[in-house]
Amino acid sequence: MKIYCILFDTCPRLKEIENCFKDKDLHYADYITNSFTTTSLVSLFTGKTPSEMHRGGIGYHGTYKYFVDKENWNAKFLFNKLPEDWNIHLHGDKDNYKFVTEECCGIDREYSSYIYDVGVNENEFLQQMRDLPHDQNHFIFIKYNHYHDVAATGSGHDTAVKFFIDTINSIDFTEENSMFWLFSDHGIPHKVDHLMSPPDAWLSWVSVTDNITNEDVDKDLIYVCDFHDTVLNRVLGTELSSVDVLSPLDPNQIYVVEDGRASADINYCTTVSAITQISCGVFKQFSHYRLSNQSRTVLYETGTGNMMQVEEDTKLIDHLKNGVWGDWYMGIG
Repeated sequence: MKIYCILFDTCPRLKEIENCFKDKDLHYADYITNSFTTTSLVSLFTGKTPSEMHRGGIGYHGTYKYFVDKENWNAKFLFNKLPEDWNIHLHGDKDNYKFVTEECCGIDREYSSYIYDVGVNENEFLQQMRDLPHDQNHFIFIKYNHYHDVAATGSGHDTAVKFFIDTINSIDFTEENSMFWLFSDHGIPHKVDHLMSPPDAWLSWVSVTDNITNEDVDKDLIYVCDFHDTVLNRVLGTELSSVDVLSPLDPNQIYVVEDGRASADINYCTTVSAITQISCGVFKQFSHYRLSNQSRTVLYETGTGNMMQVEEDTKLIDHLKNGVWGDWYMGIG
């Protein structure tokens, strides 16, 4: 069995990427996620929000490095829950191949790291992974930083997008007994404001292909925290949990995501959002910024890109107040 988890860091919701998946008749969906890479990967690999992992969430730089109790933190991560016969592969450029183990968690078992040279051999690793025997178990995480590295200036945009499209087109999505989870962790960083305005702060994209169950994924909305249980369900052969990508979409689910701007607080999260889907492509978001005690509720339509401020939604507010987020963000508890 193989699990391919491929991150196209910072890549926004681009029509070229969407069309690339749809032209191949592959799944493509809205993806609710956190606002920067570390928070997004922590939730991806644990199934928990940053504040559920640690009071105050996770800062933009180095939070994990300073934890005293790393053992308890690490135990919650998917890498350390996989059976012993699973091989773990981490792949990135020279600045990112250690990103998971330096910024997110420790992997308390043997694993392999690989470095690619930008513009030289990025996709050779994919071929190496395809060539691994199918009677072995492999968890494969790849972090492509091409769009992230050009996002600030916009120079090189077309080259980065072309690389992503070429990479998607190079993947054999029919590979047996494999799952493919391709996604972006957030949008353009300088478009993320203190109240987490959509889409860049929390609405991204994902494509999932499941050749382990051989069932089609047809959800139009997936949550960053869904990955953890989905993978464990396949690896352990357990019954589908309610957050598995193959489980029915809960129309009443409230999705919680968090952000922390380094310019505001380098050690902790600063903003929390509770989001619900009103209809396909229409979302309601309540956000709260801790440092100035500022709140806002908006409706956002993906089709038009329109955001409109609306009256507060007590259901969304109460969900945060009554959860672990109320204490840190709102002083409740």
